Amino acid sequence: MSKITVQNVAKSYGGEELFRNLSFEALPGMRLAVAGPNGSGKSTLLRVLAGRTEPDGGSVVMSKGARLGYVAQELSQADLVEPLLGWVLSVLPNWRDFWREWEHAAEERDEARLKKLAERQARFEEQYGYNPEHRARAILSGLGFKDEKLARRLETLSGGWRERAKLARVLLQGADILLLDEPTNHLDLEAVEWLEDYLLNFKGTLIFVAHDRVFLERVGTHVLVLGLNRPVVRAGSFSQFVAWMEENADQREREAAKLAARIDHEETFVSRFRVKARKAAQAQSKLKKVDKLKEELTKLKDEQLSARPGRRLSFRLPEPGRGDKVVLNVVDLEYAYPDRPEKKVFSGLNFQIFRGKKIALVAPNGKGKSSLLKVLAGVNTPTKGYAKLGSNTQMGYFSQHAQEILRSTGTVIGEMRRLSDPRSTEEQLMGVLGLFLLGEKYFERPVAALSGGEKGRLVLASLFMGRCNFLILDEPTNHLDLETREGLVAALKDYEGTLLMVAHDRHLMAEVAEEVWTLGPDGLTQRHEGFEDYDAKRRVALTEAKLESRRDARKPDGAPVAAASGGEADEAQGGKRLSKEDKRRQAELRNAYSRKLKPLREEYAKCEQDLERVLLEQGELEAKMNDPATYESGGEAIAVNNQYREVSDWAERLMERMGELEADMAALQAKMDAEMEAFGE
Repeated sequence: MSKITVQNVAKSYGGEELFRNLSFEALPGMRLAVAGPNGSGKSTLLRVLAGRTEPDGGSVVMSKGARLGYVAQELSQADLVEPLLGWVLSVLPNWRDFWREWEHAAEERDEARLKKLAERQARFEEQYGYNPEHRARAILSGLGFKDEKLARRLETLSGGWRERAKLARVLLQGADILLLDEPTNHLDLEAVEWLEDYLLNFKGTLIFVAHDRVFLERVGTHVLVLGLNRPVVRAGSFSQFVAWMEENADQREREAAKLAARIDHEETFVSRFRVKARKAAQAQSKLKKVDKLKEELTKLKDEQLSARPGRRLSFRLPEPGRGDKVVLNVVDLEYAYPDRPEKKVFSGLNFQIFRGKKIALVAPNGKGKSSLLKVLAGVNTPTKGYAKLGSNTQMGYFSQHAQEILRSTGTVIGEMRRLSDPRSTEEQLMGVLGLFLLGEKYFERPVAALSGGEKGRLVLASLFMGRCNFLILDEPTNHLDLETREGLVAALKDYEGTLLMVAHDRHLMAEVAEEVWTLGPDGLTQRHEGFEDYDAKRRVALTEAKLESRRDARKPDGAPVAAASGGEADEAQGGKRLSKEDKRRQAELRNAYSRKLKPLREEYAKCEQDLERVLLEQGELEAKMNDPATYESGGEAIAVNNQYREVSDWAERLMERMGELEADMAALQAKMDAEMEAFGE
């Protein structure tokens, strides 16, 4: 069993402590989500675990022989001239060398060597599969690479696609312990969902950093939060963790209120009797007690300040001026890249955007979303047609390349003043800069000294203070931590203007978008529904397309399988439908599997209920462990610690059993799906 054990690890940078006394053990099947604000040390922790950075103290121990997967390598010049598929495959053992050894051993009739080579072959096939190239193609396809890109050199790919290639290489290599730092960056919606499914089926240990709320929720089985007074590790989903922390923080607030009341009571006694001779000694004693209680209260308040991960920051966009009813009018819009005029990115687009609409524009990467936004914003000139803003429309445009509007010689606060609405107060400017992680220490910093992500956040912050009534946003949540994303979501929900955005953040789109527009080969399709409804329909369509593709692949002549009424499959070219006997056997098969699945589902539901109760009890015990009164009696402290250990063990056993049940149910479901599909052959 491959595991990674972290004992009392500490790390500081530039005299600033990132974390200390960090201890946890990650086992196979555990998917640990590392969360916390930017700068709390999440990426640094992954580098420490990968052995790329030395900790200041403590130890990281991996099981002997464990294979580690970590996306970190920079591409060398030699890498850049390699074709994509060849470079990804080059991470695997060289089979040509293996077969040369085999032939040489066979010629010499070296049985001992042949036996060792056979064992090595079995290990290779177990680790990398029988057809590594097929697996490599499947991973690359899942991450969004089309077949025509597989032969292209890495140097021809953009930075985002190179990051995908690095991720594909690590996934193909196989690992017992997988470390991923923001793996959803640069991925479109389909690729993110493919990666989620891949990781949910990963049998090893996964430790990952992500700011995507949906990804965190779906993938993580445990949460580690940095940036609090101390690192906190807890079993359960991210939302369960946040709920537990909120409850813990509320408990601290109640404790602080009680403590403050005790201090007031003691201080009243001191002020009344300290000047009276008979009570002076007692008053002096109580004064010392008050000092200790105040120290305790200060500590409790400090803990309160950082005890709510994922809390929403208070931020509201300034109210924009009222715009025209038709904010934007688009007629016969067409665009082609200047260096490839024959290749149209989109053409024949006709639409209007009305005042107050909040629209998410979705399509796979490379289908022209960002190009369309640039044309609408006036950054790129259309090949044909036009996009006309209403006369009272004041537009603000944000993209990852909008940094050109910044003056490199200006300071952060100076550029914020220059680019914001003149009516903005200094307090508002500073508050919004703080929201976008550019607090007081950045105010007088020159723009030239900022990183690319910091410049992007500065542009976004200034845009929101410009009182625009029409915002065009291209990936606004890139480079934002989870907390700031939550603040941005709240601000955009309250925004009274018109919004058109491209984003891969599903939480942002689900919370903010009122309509979803899709861009595809047939042009622009307006769907007057929220993202969750759109996404549910899209998933159903994808599932149906996959089933259809599998049925097509099984046909000897590759002929398509027509869908019968009622969703059943006809044979090719209008052949007979499923017979009554086949339908009866299908129903029997479904019922047989339902009978097998029922007790597993019931047990899983019971485990879920038990786990919820256990986690609640665990939270209550932790509150007791944090209560100084518990330690006034040594016996009570020991009892509470023993109870906590028992409850924690129980929670682990329940989660292990739930993992086993999930695997059993998935296996039965897959077997049933395969047998049911056989009726459509």
